[in-house]
Order: sequence, then C-alpha cells, then structure tokens
Amino acid sequence: MPGVSTRLIAAVTLVACCGATCVLQAQARVVAAANLVGLVRDSAGAPIGGVEVWIRGTDLYTHTNDSGGFRLMGAPGGTVKLALRRMGFEQAMVDLELRLGRTDSLVVSMTSIATTLPGVLVEDEATTRSKRLLAGFWDRRSRGFGHFFTRDEIEARNPHEFTDIVRTTPGVSVVMVNGRRSIRFSRSAFTGRNDCPPQYVVDGMRVENATPDEFPPQDVEAIEIYNGISTIPAQFAPRVMQQQRTCGAIVIWTRLPGT
Repeated sequence: MPGVSTRLIAAVTLVACCGATCVLQAQARVVAAANLVGLVRDSAGAPIGGVEVWIRGTDLYTHTNDSGGFRLMGAPGGTVKLALRRMGFEQAMVDLELRLGRTDSLVVSMTSIATTLPGVLVEDEATTRSKRLLAGFWDRRSRGFGHFFTRDEIEARNPHEFTDIVRTTPGVSVVMVNGRRSIRFSRSAFTGRNDCPPQYVVDGMRVENATPDEFPPQDVEAIEIYNGISTIPAQFAPRVMQQQRTCGAIVIWTRLPGT
C-alpha cells in the first residue's frame, strides 16, 4: 500500500507544519504585545503600595507592591487609558501610547484626599467630621436595619484584609471573581438572585466597580452593610440602572485625620 503510506506521511507532515505554524503565530502574538512597568508615588515622593492599576476596556489589572512598583504584560498597543485608585487618594487617569513589542515605563503621582492640619486645627477638623459623618452612622445603627462595625470592633477582629471584617456577616459571602476577592450577597428576596454584588459607598460617595482589596482595614473608621435593596438608606441606594445587578450596599467611612 505505497500510495496509502505516502498519503499518511503527507497528512502527518501537514499536521506537524500546521502545529508549528500555530506555535509560531502564538509566539508572534506574545512578542507583538505591549508591556508596561511603572512606579506610583505620593506627592512627597514616597511609594504607595496596594494601588489598583487597570487598563480600561481590558481585563488587565494588578496592584502595586510595597515599593509602589507594578508590571502589566500582554497589553494592547496604541492609545490606552490607565486607571489608578486606592482608598485615601484621588483616582488618577493617565493616557498612554503603548508600543507593540516594547516595554514602556512611567511614574505616576497620586494626591492624598485627607489633609493633615497642624496643632489644634487637626483636632477641630476631626471632631467636626466625626459629628457630621459618624452621627448619621450611629443614628442608623440605632434603628436596627443592617449590620454595623465601629473602629473598635474592626480592631478587635485583627483583620489582615477587608474581607476578614465582613465574612461572618449573615447573608455575605466572599468569592473569587476573575482572580480577585469579591463580596456577594447570598440571597435577595427582591431580585431573586443568589449572587449579587454590592454597591460600594465611600464617605458618602458611590464607587463603581470596586473590590474589597481597595479598602485596607487600617484605613477604615466604620462600616455599614445592607444586604437587601429595601433596607438601603436612600442616600446610599444604587442608581436606577444598577439596581438590576446589585441588591445591597457596603458603606465605608474612612479614618479621621489625626486618629
């Protein structure tokens, strides 16, 4: 059967060539990708760890290390928008032009939100802010709707991550979504869903697409958790368009200056 053998060898050779071609094409795609390395500092030049760095419109994200450094591999070439955020700092947005097959670098400076004032002014500011913000917290806690954590209760848990504070709260579960820790409300009678992400609210402002890793426990003064859409106070309720995908809220109050 010489003809059959010849055809078989030709077919095997063709498959092998196709396999090699596929490998070369995959390698070409890796080589052709753009890479980005960077350093994130505060206004005084000190490195900032734990900053979420994300190329908008993609699934590429990372967090800075303790030295403020980060690395994003396999990024798309061309004009991209880099988003950086960390609790206690203003969100930073950077427009970049990434080159295929090259590693670009940059240094980003982030501005702290809380300003420390000297002497007695710090104490006055802390007192005023506590009365204005935490008075509402204590009032809502007294009504019995939701779950509440004070700074003392947070410290008593000795948490390493934000999820360590809330994981034992009824109706709350901690899951991994795309390699990131996420909080989900396990059941909502209003929506009938078993996997509902919360609406995050930080110091009274809604924060979209947040993750628990963005909120280091040492930066948190108090927490309110509402695991049902009907229990959320009106000022913290998600926008109408987002009510279809959220069924609760996590309200975070950041540490007072000077404390």
